[in-house]
Amino acid sequence: MPTLAQIAEVVGGEVDGDGSIEITHACEITSGSTGGITFLADPKHDRDLASSPASAIILKADAESHGKPAIRVANPAKAFADALAFLYPEVPYLSGVHSSATLGRGVKLGREVCIGPCAVIGNEVTIGKGSIIEAGVSVGSGTTIGSRVRLHPNVVIYDGMRLGDEVIIHSGTIIGADGYGYVTEENVHHKIPQVGRVVIGNRVEIGANSAVDRSTIGDTIIGDGTKIDNLVHIAHNVKIGSGCLFAGMVGIAGSTTIGNFVTLAGQVGVADHLTIGDRVVVAAKAAVRQSIPAGRFYAGDPAVEHQKWLRQYGAIKQLPELTRRLRKLEASLARLEKAPQEEGD
Repeated sequence: MPTLAQIAEVVGGEVDGDGSIEITHACEITSGSTGGITFLADPKHDRDLASSPASAIILKADAESHGKPAIRVANPAKAFADALAFLYPEVPYLSGVHSSATLGRGVKLGREVCIGPCAVIGNEVTIGKGSIIEAGVSVGSGTTIGSRVRLHPNVVIYDGMRLGDEVIIHSGTIIGADGYGYVTEENVHHKIPQVGRVVIGNRVEIGANSAVDRSTIGDTIIGDGTKIDNLVHIAHNVKIGSGCLFAGMVGIAGSTTIGNFVTLAGQVGVADHLTIGDRVVVAAKAAVRQSIPAGRFYAGDPAVEHQKWLRQYGAIKQLPELTRRLRKLEASLARLEKAPQEEGD
């Protein structure tokens, strides 16, 4: 088993305490057992550390360790991720093509490529070195896949798509289905052919059961380093920059342009033909109906700047009390209006 000192070397940290203790597993701060290592990134969980059953902790240089052996780093969450990769290495895949896989004509495979059971690779497909195509994956003709890409079971890549290096796509996701394009004439909806591509940059990860639609013409683009959660829909001709984070059930309508390092929280909906600037953050369940300048924080339906939404939400919370007071005032006014009539009688 690795020692705490060995893990510190892996994550680039300094040992505080006994570096010779053996680490057998990673654990949550409130669970685990002897041999476990956890991390503390948020000071609000400091109270849980003293009673934690973990044997060691990864934390910041100035944080209290409560007597536990520790590894001190600048970024505990990143260091814990590195420790997880060290403690739980992936089972290596053997390169080669499974006997049940089907390869079309003109397929080009780089070194150490793995093609799993029942995978189907179309004509003129290029797959870069070290890529793993798992069981049941379908890759359409004319598609280019970069190096060290991993397509999990039952991913579908349509014809003519382009994936960069170190892309990860999880099970059930479809890249390149037709965009939702129709033109209506005399009450009949006629399909607009979708003849463009999806172009995915390097180090992109897309969660399970998501869909990225091909463009009508041109490209639907996902920039380098963007991370997309499960159950996300990206429509045709959408352009997404680098380093974005999209949580589950986000939906982005067609021809919208999204800048770099944009964060869309869960269930955010973005209307079509909008522009969202760099480093915008949109809170969960917001409905974006207009373009957003760079660097803003938006929330609500329709989405507005976060401070404005807080004021609106605060006013909404007061509505029951305001309604009660209004009814009381109306009753008082009705009595006042009735009094002169009774005196006249």
